[in-house]
Amino acid sequence: MLHFLRTISQSGRFILLISALAGLPLTATGILQLYSTYREMRDGMQTVGTVVRFQQSEGAVYPVVRFEAVGQGIMRFTDHAGSRTPEFYEGQQVPVLYQRYEPEKARIYTLQRLWLAPVLTTSVGIVPLVLGGIIVWLMERRNRVHRTRHL
Repeated sequence: MLHFLRTISQSGRFILLISALAGLPLTATGILQLYSTYREMRDGMQTVGTVVRFQQSEGAVYPVVRFEAVGQGIMRFTDHAGSRTPEFYEGQQVPVLYQRYEPEKARIYTLQRLWLAPVLTTSVGIVPLVLGGIIVWLMERRNRVHRTRHL
């Protein structure tokens, strides 16, 4: 890797630096979110809850769900993923994922609600890394061809 960095131009190194500064924080955050979601699914408990009402906040609608947590009794939570129009209807049964000792942090258990944000965050972080790498590769390739023609 160090040899590669020594062989590229200063402008190529600058582009890689900017790409890394733009992409690595989001990529790292996304990977941490992915791992956290994986752990939540691995260690969590699943049950079925019922949408009992909706809570509106800042133009979004959030479902309030009632479920029974093992050893904890009846619990209610407001899902943290909202939408402009309700995704569910009152009385609808929904899958619920919760941690045994923190049922108040329960979530509606759908692939979209669990994985969308971590996957998007990771993807948005990877884009500048990949684009920076492609740009530098093309620049350096062009520079090598240009240098060999003048020899």
